[in-house]
Amino acid sequence: MAGELVNMSDQFQGLPMDSLIGGPLTAACDSQIKLARATADFIKVIGFMPPEDNKSEVGKTRTALFQFKRPVEIPGQTGKDGAALTAPTIKEEQVELEVPLLAIVNVPNLTITSVDVTFDMEVKSSFETKSSSDKEGSLQAEAKVGWGPFSAKVSVQGKVSSHKESTRKSDNSAKYHVAVRAEDRGMPEGLARVMDILQTSVAPKSISQPEPVKKEPAKT
Repeated sequence: MAGELVNMSDQFQGLPMDSLIGGPLTAACDSQIKLARATADFIKVIGFMPPEDNKSEVGKTRTALFQFKRPVEIPGQTGKDGAALTAPTIKEEQVELEVPLLAIVNVPNLTITSVDVTFDMEVKSSFETKSSSDKEGSLQAEAKVGWGPFSAKVSVQGKVSSHKESTRKSDNSAKYHVAVRAEDRGMPEGLARVMDILQTSVAPKSISQPEPVKKEPAKT
């Protein structure tokens, strides 16, 4: 019966542990390379225009242009003695604001932070033998002993039966679980400094002379 049981140690021999553990780690490394390349491609495509010649990889910085009007206070004229001759007036001027596109969009920067590899293998083996066979035999006999008033009648009955069963049971199971966690940890320090430099250069500039404010006619 002991020979029928599964040898537990034999079940774990020959498992490709290098592939089971190293495979997910290698895949995570390749995925990190793809994530970094996706960030670089995003900056190249969204942040820059196509190159004007074949000598450079990227063209000019891609920008978003905003145009709007803003009020401007025109100081009044004063005399030699400093007295006000005319009151200040409010006019409006047309200005535009050219902002690098990378400064107003979110640059994707996913990073794999953890890789958990869990391998659970459970081996269950049970062996139970029950011989199953039904047999039955019976015996019946009568005899008379003695004589005259001292005679007696003897009856003998017998019955023999047997029952056997045979059952064998085996159960093997395995679980393989890989959990990968990736999160956006924000822009790298170098890119953040470039964004700060770009933002300091963002300022509205006047593209027209100040004009009197046009009053809309009152609605009746």
